[in-house]
Amino acid sequence: MSLPGAVAPTPEGTVTGPSGAPKPKKKRVTSGEMGESSGHAVMPKAPSEDTVVGKTLKLDGNGSAIEFSRDGADLQVAKLSLAGDRLTRSGEACRVEVAGMPLKLTTRDSGSGLRRYQISFPACAFTLDVLDGAILVTNDGKACELKEADCRADPSGLWGMQESEFDPKKAEEMLGARAKVEKTVRSDFRVLYDRNKKEKLIRDFVVEKQASFSSWREEVCRSYFKESEFGYCALRLTEARAIALGAQLAAGVKLPEGYAEAAAAEEAAAKTKGKR
Repeated sequence: MSLPGAVAPTPEGTVTGPSGAPKPKKKRVTSGEMGESSGHAVMPKAPSEDTVVGKTLKLDGNGSAIEFSRDGADLQVAKLSLAGDRLTRSGEACRVEVAGMPLKLTTRDSGSGLRRYQISFPACAFTLDVLDGAILVTNDGKACELKEADCRADPSGLWGMQESEFDPKKAEEMLGARAKVEKTVRSDFRVLYDRNKKEKLIRDFVVEKQASFSSWREEVCRSYFKESEFGYCALRLTEARAIALGAQLAAGVKLPEGYAEAAAAEEAAAKTKGKR
């Protein structure tokens, strides 16, 4: 399984040309403390919205549900139902079928190479990134309180394949696909590190994001249906990570607003503490 639009790196080793003479091995680029990289960055393209149109995507595979459709070239929400807990009776499940369909989607800059949209639903206006046949929803860690429906729902997480679609015969294939994408992530990270290792601020940011990725992925995916058997959620998030690294390799690393100031303040505080 390969990422959409991915360009495979040139295989290393001895290759015989038309003349029969062996070609030399590709020169490898080393990254010192970060290990070795091939120097061939894979820059996959963002998945198309067509991968989610007409499908029913469920949060964690069995929770809230969403369906997308098109109005000409515009993507819109054709159906949305949110599952959560009752506001007045904690622990009791509730489900809200959102009315007023279709809902408009507004494009946003993701900064990660993915197609990002803001959903026009005042009671729960979340942001979503389009993955391959799935969406990743972020809502600043806040649950939505739908008071008229007496329901609190948190849309954050991966919405994708539902439990009825998982085929046990595909489990090994899916786990193998994840391993391949993780190899791409490691390779692209090392190339990105090499390019920025002389710029301390950018280098530290790149290393920080890579180091935190695994724990973030575990947090998002731990509730997904049969994740330990299929690794579906981890596969999709790892693909998204590969796309983000590819975007940084193509356009450069853009530091988040306030990151430089925060890093400077932290460094100053550390120096002050060291003098005591």
